[in-house]
Order: sequence, then structure tokens, then C-alpha cells
Amino acid sequence: MNSRARAMAVDTGTSLEAALSQTETHTTTVREHIVAILRDGPMTDDAIRAAYEVRVRTHDAPMASPSSLRSRRSELCRSGTVSATRLEGRSDFGRPATVWALTIAAKETKCLF
Repeated sequence: MNSRARAMAVDTGTSLEAALSQTETHTTTVREHIVAILRDGPMTDDAIRAAYEVRVRTHDAPMASPSSLRSRRSELCRSGTVSATRLEGRSDFGRPATVWALTIAAKETKCLF
């Protein structure tokens, strides 16, 4: 999957520096962990973040910010691996949140990467 790191349009330099620090190996590894997390079932971004933080401690997942996790999940959506469900989710703050799940095609594929 080709993921181009992009800086924000009104960048003061920090966004560009962060974008350049994302290696393809790092982003691929983060995507692999998100797929593994979603194999347990549909989740909101907040639930994915919480599960990912556990994997950082127990499965040698690389550190990733909540924003980076959302970016990697978005890349998985664009590739057809993950899609939004019609399930009603709630954020950690009680607000409506999209629930994400592996697509049927992704579930049937044993190796996604």
C-alpha cells in the first residue's frame, strides 16, 4: 500500500517533520496491528486506540498517536480492507462515533500484507 505522508496545509514545520518521520515500514506495521485488532470485531476509533495501546505493551507494536492510528485506518478504508458499519458507536466522550470493521473480502483473506 502506498501511503504518502502529508503535512497540514497551514503547517508551521512540525507537521512536515512528523510526516517525513513516518517510514513505510512503520506505517505498514501499524496497519497490520489495526487489522489484527479488528479481527476481534467492529470498533470505534477510540476502541481501536485503546486496543492498540495494549498491543504496544504486549505485542511489540510501534508507538503511534491517535491521529496516526486514524490515518492508518483511513488508508485501510481506501484500500478496501476496512469499512464503516451501520452499528451505532460512542466515543470515549459519549458522542456518536463511526464503528469500523474488516470488509468481507478482508476477512476471507488470510494474509493482508
